[in-house]
Amino acid sequence: MSGTRPRSRGAVVPMPAAARFAAAASFGSLVWAGPASALDDGFWVVAGSFRNPDYADTQYAAIKQASAAVKRCGLEPFGDFSGKFAGFAEGFDVVVVGAYQTDAEAQIALAKLKPCVPQAFIKRGCYLGE
Repeated sequence: MSGTRPRSRGAVVPMPAAARFAAAASFGSLVWAGPASALDDGFWVVAGSFRNPDYADTQYAAIKQASAAVKRCGLEPFGDFSGKFAGFAEGFDVVVVGAYQTDAEAQIALAKLKPCVPQAFIKRGCYLGE
């Protein structure tokens, strides 16, 4: 459900294109916005995690490479700072796919992603956004 974001009590509303690309400036020419899924809380497939302790030294090349690998396998990457995910360790730039409601759904996405990103793994968390 690309282009939508949940509101409180589970109602899903369209997210304007401008809002989807609002975070682009913080990641240079890379486009980062809300997750492709309308679900913020669930199981995420982590395709890349790159050390950035104070969020001041974004790992652009690594993010771009991980995102390209995700796309090669037919999935939509989403990137942000790990501190914006409850349940993730602080101090990383992350490239993820999801979120998925169940571990089984995430396992299917992981299997699809593994040929392109062998080190990918699943992590439970909640995207908190801005």
